[in-house]
Amino acid sequence: MSRMMILWVSVAILCAYFAVAFSAPLITSFGPTEITGKPLQHPGNGHLLGTNDLGQDIFSQLIYGARITLLFGFCSALLSVSISTSLGIIIGYYGGLLDEIVSRSIDVVMPIPMFPLLIVLTTFFSPGVLQISILMGILSSIYGIRIIRAQVLSLSQTYFVEGARAIGASDFHIMFRHILPNVMPVIMVKFVSSSQHLLVMGVGLSFIGLWDTTTVDWGTMIQNSYSSGGLALGLWWWLLPPGIAVIGISLALAMIGYSFEEKFNPKVGVNRI
Repeated sequence: MSRMMILWVSVAILCAYFAVAFSAPLITSFGPTEITGKPLQHPGNGHLLGTNDLGQDIFSQLIYGARITLLFGFCSALLSVSISTSLGIIIGYYGGLLDEIVSRSIDVVMPIPMFPLLIVLTTFFSPGVLQISILMGILSSIYGIRIIRAQVLSLSQTYFVEGARAIGASDFHIMFRHILPNVMPVIMVKFVSSSQHLLVMGVGLSFIGLWDTTTVDWGTMIQNSYSSGGLALGLWWWLLPPGIAVIGISLALAMIGYSFEEKFNPKVGVNRI
């Protein structure tokens, strides 16, 4: 299968996830926290995936859970890429003391594993879902700043940038009109990879109960199934659907990044010849 075909299939899968998330009230008539039947009912009898230990419809939780999971992952990635792009372009363009201070600060923070750091911070400060999303976006941006900075350092020495300076163009004009479009491919790839990474990380944080456990998302569903004996009782319809949903969107995002690789990384095409 060609990379272009993989790209279109992956984009179609991603669009299907978003369509399901936005159309949740049209797909299911039950609310995610509504008691709709007896506890631990098997699939059938009006419940496509049965009910959990509280009598809540698992299919409804799966559909509504897509909203929080997708919103969390993609909003965190958007914040991360925005910070990475802004700071990367500024410090890469101006250089000097600002570049030195930011680069040394990044060197200090980068060796610290992000997931354990998030666990420590959320344990001590108990932030909400929005605060955790912002925190993840800020921490994740550190890894992107160096990538954008490296691209801008090389672009700032090119002839078209020097020509723009010679005719009196402002720094903001040069950064916005000449440098930003040339780093946009890197930004796109970084956004896709960050979305995958942060979405899975958010599910992990939700699974270990580090945010509001009353929020219905896929991580909470897996955690509730595990802690309530769903795995021990063999209730596959409670445990597997959210797990498969996470794997599906993670693979779709990974394949989108893989499809971009040949276009934005010339070494891939050379090695294949």
